[in-house]
Amino acid sequence: KDIDLTDKDLEKAAAKIQSTYRNFTARKKQVEPSTDPPKQEEPTVNAKEETPVKKVENNEEENLDDIDLEDPDVEKAALKIQSTFRGYKSRKEIKPDEKPVENGEKGEDEE
Repeated sequence: KDIDLTDKDLEKAAAKIQSTYRNFTARKKQVEPSTDPPKQEEPTVNAKEETPVKKVENNEEENLDDIDLEDPDVEKAALKIQSTFRGYKSRKEIKPDEKPVENGEKGEDEE
């Protein structure tokens, strides 16, 4: 079954999963202890310009915390995106009238 990639539900599901993953990786980076000593940043003239950007990032992280990973809709969205990707990957590996490409080997007509 082909999946319509312009489907609004699919777009919402993808955005939800991607934001959850970004939040997960951001939290994971915060937990890992750094081996480098903390850097002392010198105040710059551009400090006023950086402040609004940080507020936007913090706001985005707060929105990501609201996603319930146990929600059945999120699970359905994840399954839909995963199945779409698997289909895409298999179609890319097996092209019509050609042998499947294995381990990055080149075909007979490629150099």
